[in-house]
Amino acid sequence: MSKKPTYTLCVHAGAGVITKENLSDSEKKLITEDIHASLSAGEEILSSGGSAVDAVCAAVVCLEDSKHFNAGQGAVYSRSGQHLLEASIMDGATLKAGALANTRRIKNPIEFAKTLLKRDDIVMISGEHADQLADELGHELVDNKYFDTVFRENQWILAKKLSGTATFLDHSNLKMGTVGAVALDAQGNLAAATSTGGMTNKLDGRIGDTAIIGCGTYAHNNTCAVSCTGIGEYFIRATVASLVSNLMEYDGLSLEEATKKAIHDHQGKLGGEGGLIAIDHLGNISMPYNSEGMYRGSINESTDERKVFIWEEDEKF
Repeated sequence: MSKKPTYTLCVHAGAGVITKENLSDSEKKLITEDIHASLSAGEEILSSGGSAVDAVCAAVVCLEDSKHFNAGQGAVYSRSGQHLLEASIMDGATLKAGALANTRRIKNPIEFAKTLLKRDDIVMISGEHADQLADELGHELVDNKYFDTVFRENQWILAKKLSGTATFLDHSNLKMGTVGAVALDAQGNLAAATSTGGMTNKLDGRIGDTAIIGCGTYAHNNTCAVSCTGIGEYFIRATVASLVSNLMEYDGLSLEEATKKAIHDHQGKLGGEGGLIAIDHLGNISMPYNSEGMYRGSINESTDERKVFIWEEDEKF
């Protein structure tokens, strides 16, 4: 049996068609630097005895504040040309959660999700009501144009040309970029958090797996913490995040067995594409994906290891 570490942290920044031919050295450097920064933000909290919930939130905020990912500042455009963001977070110790969808103005959706997690009267809220409540509770709001980037605008223009009025599901060189984090803290508690701008050219009002507890995000101290990235419709239909936990709790599978089954044998066979990061209650890590690549990284305090990957795990950055 694996030795339980003091703390463990994993982050991801999206899965998709990420090929070595289409990712320049400069892009690779900027992206991996952001992943390292996200790991450092979470580790700063965990190394001082902070909670897994606070750590995953800090790690995700760091990625939301980068223009390189499909979350926060770098979010994709919806069919109407808006940025409609979603996020969720879950505490494995209490099974409390917070989630939101279709916010247009919340600068850091994951921070508002954490506020919702602390309440007993709500788990999930969407649209203008999410923005209004966030404002009332003191969260920073921005104009929707804050999330504009030239890269995402060009991506949206291309998507409209290729797919007309359909949600854009051809991910060739589009670097999906949903972000997330999972952590085990020194108290033995698990947490998971995920944030995204959704699908390029998505129908306004569409909600993906990131906002839905059990689909894109799940944490339970008895089993694991999971954050997903990929084509949300398949992750919803396969309830991927909670499936990993259920396979461990009820079928007795290991973390690695459960995560691979959820990605490759379940949502993958539905036609889905993407991946997940997961940590179990012993600090074991699993990060499977069935796409071309997945931006991801981990810190394991017990082994003093920090790893960042894009493709196979024999190539670290």
